[in-house]
Formats: sequence, structure tokens, C-alpha cells
Amino acid sequence: MNEQEIEIDLKQLLDALLARLWMIVAVTLMLGAFAFFYSKFAVTPMYEAKSTIYVNSSQNVISNNIETNEISASSMMATVFVEMLKSNAIIEEVKEVSGVPYELDTLKSMISAAAVDETPLMKISVVSPNPKEAVLISNALLEVAPGKMTNIVDGGSIKIIDRPLEPTAPSSPNILKNTILGLMLGFLLSAGIVILMELLDTRIKDEEQLRNLFEDLPVLATIPEIEVPEE
Repeated sequence: MNEQEIEIDLKQLLDALLARLWMIVAVTLMLGAFAFFYSKFAVTPMYEAKSTIYVNSSQNVISNNIETNEISASSMMATVFVEMLKSNAIIEEVKEVSGVPYELDTLKSMISAAAVDETPLMKISVVSPNPKEAVLISNALLEVAPGKMTNIVDGGSIKIIDRPLEPTAPSSPNILKNTILGLMLGFLLSAGIVILMELLDTRIKDEEQLRNLFEDLPVLATIPEIEVPEE
């Protein structure tokens, strides 16, 4: 069984890329422009309202002398509260207090929370197409959630550290990031197509390529290019 050996000439590929540089530049700019205009005009801007709470494993007021085991217990409780925050019982009451018209699943998707690096701190985020609405939902959550969660988990308490401020700029989409990704995608896609076209092209283009293919056979003659003068 004969094996066909394919040699990839990097110089040949580079020449092919340079020969079709106009196409690579055009496709790169087109996808970059598409990403920019899509992010700018087609995607709804979302605003994020952030708040921070401190989870205490006891009912005592936060003091300067906090033991290590208490911090560990509080950080574990913060992880539990993250999961409880989006429970139906809490979200339903948040919907009533804020008066927003969203379904429960939609409202849940607008709320996220996470414990901060295994500490008793919880970061809560609410996103909305309306910055005032994001703050409204966030404040309703801070009003409802602490009492609900500490009633379920005995012995815990929650202190509000940072209340949400009305965002002045959208958190998403990131137009610059999306444009750069569009440019990168356009470049990789167009360059990949050019390289694939070159690898699939089996035509013999010059004398050097002919010599490489048939090393043991001499080249008997070449046909020069003849330019016909215009009348």
C-alpha cells in the first residue's frame, strides 16, 4: 500500500496569505463592524446594582473580637444563604414588595449572589434594563431576604454593609470586548479559509514546485509567459 506524503511549505502558505491579504482584511473588518453594531444597537443594555451583606453565625452584634471558628461557621452559613436567596418563598415576596411585573423564573435570572473567598461576606447582584428598577429589586431583596433566611436558619444574623447605588453606565454588553472578539474571529476565519484553499489546491504553479514533485526527472523545457501587446 503506497502512502502519499504531503509536505506543507510554510513559505508557500505565507505567500498565499499575502496574495489574499485584501480578503483577510475585508472579512476581519466586516465581522468586527458586525460585532460592534450588533452590540451597540441590537443588544439591550443591562444595568447592575450591587450590595454586600455580612453573615454572622450568632445573633450577637459584630464585635472586634471574632474567633476563627466563628468566621468559619459564618462563611459556611453564607454559602447556604447564597442557595436560599433564590428560593421561591423569598423571590415571591421580593416581587410583591418591589411591584415588578416579572415572572418568578425571570426575576430569579436577574438575581445572583456569591460568597466572597470563603468569608462571611456575600455579594448580591441584580441586573435589569432599567437602572432604577435594578436598585428597586435590590433594596426589596435586602428588605425581605435577611428576615426570611435567619428565620429558617436558627442562630444566624445578617448585617447590611453596602446598599445598592443606581448604576450610571450599563454593565453589559461590553462593546469594546465584543468588537475585538469579532475582529479576531474574522481574521482567524478568513486566514483559515485561505490556508485550506491553498492546501486543497493541487495545481502545479511553477518550475520549483515541479522539481520538488519529480526530483529524479529533469525539466526538459519551460513555456514562458508571452505578453500580447494591446492594439
